[in-house]
Amino acid sequence: MTAPDRFDWDAIRARLARSAGELDADAGDPERGRALLRTRAAALARAPQGQDPQETGEDGTALHLLVFEIGGARYGLETAWVVHAGALPPLTALPGLPNHVAGIAAFRGRVLAVLELRTLLSLPVTRLSEPTALVVLQGDSMEFALQVDAIVGVQHYPRAAMAAGLPGLGALRAGYLLGVAPDRTAVLDARRMLADSTLVVHSQ
Repeated sequence: MTAPDRFDWDAIRARLARSAGELDADAGDPERGRALLRTRAAALARAPQGQDPQETGEDGTALHLLVFEIGGARYGLETAWVVHAGALPPLTALPGLPNHVAGIAAFRGRVLAVLELRTLLSLPVTRLSEPTALVVLQGDSMEFALQVDAIVGVQHYPRAAMAAGLPGLGALRAGYLLGVAPDRTAVLDARRMLADSTLVVHSQ
């Protein structure tokens, strides 16, 4: 979906960049910022301690997921599509955007649409809570972010253990549910989401 022409995207980018700079404690130390990003990337790539190597599917039979919480429930996305997970930055709301777009945010010099998964996927909510984290997804031709309540961490699940569905979860939009792990983590299909150009508002 294309944004209304009345939006001055250059001004919006400048305003978001100023906000991000004011809140970034490492803005004056680029090397420290790069080191922090490397540390976060390494943490995402590490397998959970104490996990049985056979359960992680060394032969490629496992799903490697970034797990997060929304409304008291757990959801996961394959880490291959995740380029960033961290604190939720300030969002800029724009009039006339779809309900599933919470706003836009600055990310590494770019403007990203930040999606509200509860609305987008009509997710059941068992507990009211405020989003505190951002997950950025990137595909071959599209990039956007999701606001989530909290990041749980990286988990590995055997593909063979995935169930087809979960009572009460309902039918997610456009078949975005890959499966449900034994611990009731609902696995979302990041590939399909990133291929759906109707999800985001383009800045050009």
